[in-house]
Amino acid sequence: MPPPLRVAVILLGLGLSPLPLAGAFRLWRALHPATVSGPVHATIGGSTFVLPSGYVRPGSRSGGRLEKLSLAAFYPDFAPAGDLQDIASATDLAERHDRLVFLTISEADSTLDPADRPVKLYARFLDPNEWTQPGGLIARGFLPGSPFEGEELYFAAPEGREFAARCGKPDQHRATPNFCIDDFRLGELNVELRFSANLLFGWEKLLAGARGLIEQAKR
Repeated sequence: MPPPLRVAVILLGLGLSPLPLAGAFRLWRALHPATVSGPVHATIGGSTFVLPSGYVRPGSRSGGRLEKLSLAAFYPDFAPAGDLQDIASATDLAERHDRLVFLTISEADSTLDPADRPVKLYARFLDPNEWTQPGGLIARGFLPGSPFEGEELYFAAPEGREFAARCGKPDQHRATPNFCIDDFRLGELNVELRFSANLLFGWEKLLAGARGLIEQAKR
């Protein structure tokens, strides 16, 4: 039993309220992920996954047949992060958020393949000016008045088929890291990645880690 919970039980036995310990318990859970009691079995379309529960976000932890499977891991080793809670008072908040990668897995459909979006969807909304980004990526902003106004596209040359992430414009006043979204298709699955813009430099390792986690979990 976690130490904060033991104290709460004692307080209840004495007829006292444990409410002041709620924040301490949330912080303890964030820094000490729950012990894995067993794997989570989930089915997306025709694909079955078996993962340690530490990877699985609360909304998907029931397992079974799901429309979407939501996972979380830490870059670069893709260790489990699904048990991470809101830890606003933790001293390593920014560092943890910088390394968080959220994965949402769903069944592939008949919509445009994410690899084709840079050319067939985004291109007409992009500002012609471009700049280079660490990791060899090319960056272009979206035009004002476009559906993606306020975002920037970071993509691998020449056309972004291998990698293309939409990111909010940098904001020094943002309380949490500026997150990016990259979508890709893996066989019969669509995968959405959400991650800090600070990880763009390692996009190849990011993709390899995400694909590796998914392939390892498939049965």
